[in-house]
This record gives sequence, C-alpha cells and structure tokens, in this order.
Amino acid sequence: MNSKVGQGDQDAKVERTAEDSSLLIACDNDGKKVVRKSFRVPVPHGLVTMNHDGLKHSVKDLSMYGIGLSVTSPDAFVIGSVLSDVQIVFPDRSFHVDVRIVHISPYEGETLICGMEIINTHDSGYIDWMTRVVSEIKSSVLSSVTKPS
Repeated sequence: MNSKVGQGDQDAKVERTAEDSSLLIACDNDGKKVVRKSFRVPVPHGLVTMNHDGLKHSVKDLSMYGIGLSVTSPDAFVIGSVLSDVQIVFPDRSFHVDVRIVHISPYEGETLICGMEIINTHDSGYIDWMTRVVSEIKSSVLSSVTKPS
C-alpha cells in the first residue's frame, strides 16, 4: 500500500499561513516559511529508531507526519532530499516510509536534530498505529506534567 501522508508542499503551506492563523511558523529559511500544524511528541531514548542505508538513528520525537532524529553533524543529511524506503522501528512493529529532509537544527545544547516529513507510507495500518502511539505518548507526557509533586 502506498499512501501519501505528508502535509503538502512548502508553497501550499506558505499560502495557508495567511488564511489560517492557527498554523505555527517553525522557522524562516531563505524567505520560505516552514509551517508545522502539530508538534511532535517526545520519544523515550532508544524506544524508536529509523533505519536507512544500514545506519540506525535514534528517534527523539514524532508526529503523524514527521520524525525528529538525533544527528551528530549538520551534514548528516541533505536538506530537501527525499529518502526512499526508510524503516521506522517500534519495539513490536515497523513501517517502511519515504521521508523528506526538512531541517537540521540545534537541539538541547550541543546536540542536533534532523526534522523529516513523512511523505509516503508503504505499509497498511500506519495511520491507525501512529494515531494510537502519538495519543498514548501525549497522555503520558501530559499526566506527568499535571501531577502534583
């Protein structure tokens, strides 16, 4: 099954920003605004990985349409490039997807994060799985924040 799951191209995102004030502008690169509709939820270290070209990367956060990877170099990936047939691996399930490299940015001090947009899925059940996983992580994070100490 091939499904287009991305949030659309950059130009469409820029146009919608003027019409929809609920969209968030994440950054401004060379006059093009990158708009994020939802924030990614944090993932416990080592729980989820992304495999590509024989390399395993730790997933730091994820959303329905994107993942953030921990990277060691600003040259780890080429911004704008598409990686085909990468594997997102959970403890009990994995999915093959295509991703577009959106940014590599500083993250929590000296580390870097690479933001990727999921533009295509190759496995059935991806949307249902991610909906459940994101919801569970959100609930866990929110309950830990709202509990009195």
